[in-house]
Amino acid sequence: MSLNLRGKRVVVFGGSGFIGSHLVNHLCEEACEIKIITRKKNFQNKFFFANEPGQVSFEKIEYNQTAISKAIGNYDIVFNLIGILSENTKSKFKFVHTEIARMIAKGAKINKVKSFIHLSALNVNVIKDSKYAQSKYNGEVELRKEFPNSVIVRPSVVFGKGDNFTNFFSNLSKFSPFLPLIGTPSLKFSKNILKTFDFEKKVRFQPVYVGDLSKFLIKMISQKNKIYEISGPSIKSFSQIFDLILKQKKRTRLYLPLPFFIARIMAFFLEFLPGPLLTRDQITLLKYDSISKKGLSNLKKVVSYPLSIETTLKTYL
Repeated sequence: MSLNLRGKRVVVFGGSGFIGSHLVNHLCEEACEIKIITRKKNFQNKFFFANEPGQVSFEKIEYNQTAISKAIGNYDIVFNLIGILSENTKSKFKFVHTEIARMIAKGAKINKVKSFIHLSALNVNVIKDSKYAQSKYNGEVELRKEFPNSVIVRPSVVFGKGDNFTNFFSNLSKFSPFLPLIGTPSLKFSKNILKTFDFEKKVRFQPVYVGDLSKFLIKMISQKNKIYEISGPSIKSFSQIFDLILKQKKRTRLYLPLPFFIARIMAFFLEFLPGPLLTRDQITLLKYDSISKKGLSNLKKVVSYPLSIETTLKTYL
């Protein structure tokens, strides 16, 4: 089914972030009007490639129901890409992932929006011990109450220009002689006594390229009342991803095994810093593989040949 966005009006919440900026650039290829909703001050649009002057506009709002509903007024399509990786005094998971999602869905319902696409994350429906995952899942539940015909997309780790994943470890390798293999070895205890070291068990990811994810999100405009898992074409461990990064940057670094309990102790102290590099909640998330066979088959329905991290890393790192 072909998708014609000519003359459509699209509003993107979170359009100034990593995934949002890539999505907007793909939307710019269509003959549609795009509005980015942001809380950022003095936000610049220099990285958007509009086909014509005025195709992309910006609106700075505070996130409350009145402002959100007003921002959506007279628009046909709504994307919600708002998300945070860690909490601070001003931004809490519950408000950002659950309450804002509900308010956007309610605003979409009030304004009789035709399509509402919400970006969530893989496995949030099964991870019960992470505040991030639970707030994301609760957001899904709340928005579907308000807008049952919404489309929810749950991607694995997303990589590409400007990401917080490959770029983070690439930057870390500039000054650190070590790269942390979080979760390795796996330690097994019995009655508080360490029984085994398991170096074979590793955290696995199935990273999806941000350009492919953007194409998928746009295609979801024609869908209703669906939930899709999305993942890329290859499954990688931390060490395999580090190998690719270091090969691209022509660096050699040692890999430091970091069992979960040690990583949690380190994260506890890092949380006292502004914009922590690592949090205990992120360590909890890393106990779960971010992979999905269904996710790759879903992506291939839209993108016949998804780009892998092996072939794409060199284009931006």
